Amino acid sequence: MFSQNTTNTWPKDVVARYLTVGTATVDLTYGSRYYATDNGIGETRNHTTSCCTGCGAIQEFSHWRVIQRFTFDDKVRDVEAADQAAREWAQEHAGMCRAMARPDGI
Repeated sequence: MFSQNTTNTWPKDVVARYLTVGTATVDLTYGSRYYATDNGIGETRNHTTSCCTGCGAIQEFSHWRVIQRFTFDDKVRDVEAADQAAREWAQEHAGMCRAMARPDGI
């Protein structure tokens, strides 16, 4: 059995964290690339990212979904669907990954 320090604070941009078999973490963050919103007011992040601190595996899940119409394709923003897909990937990866995070955080 290993001892896990549960009082560590998460990095400020991490929105969810999964503990791997190898005691590293898979962290979910919102992507760092910004794009202007359709209405031109402000900017919005465009994806949710899952990243393993052990092996370095990474997956991005777009916040945009293509809706097929009769005459054209349209995009709608669906952050919840991206978050759900990112969480499912993170949970699956955490259950298999045996890599340990480096002690120096690199």
